[in-house]
Amino acid sequence: MALSKYGRVFNSSCFSWGNDRNYNEIFLKAQETYFNDILVHKGYVYLRDVYEALGFPVTRESCVVGWVYEENNAIGDNYISFSIENIDDKTNPDIEIDFNVDGCIIDRIFEKGL
Repeated sequence: MALSKYGRVFNSSCFSWGNDRNYNEIFLKAQETYFNDILVHKGYVYLRDVYEALGFPVTRESCVVGWVYEENNAIGDNYISFSIENIDDKTNPDIEIDFNVDGCIIDRIFEKGL
């Protein structure tokens, strides 16, 4: 399955990667939970923040797209999902991730006064 333009492969180029598939899955699930907690508490998370935490290079787009938490969220999911793509391949320590970003969030953040 092809990754979206925001998708990445968590591999040996990432500083937190290990040569153990189970370790990498546990690490990514912990990071996903952590960023969901930030989303609820702060009200928003930029993709850039997630990229930095996972060891991916920051991109221009990652500085404006992300997630916004709103009680009646008509645009997004109200949660961050790493959507791990190659879940059946338990031998490969590299993991494909495709993020469920809401899109550009700058205007929504300023409208909410966050």
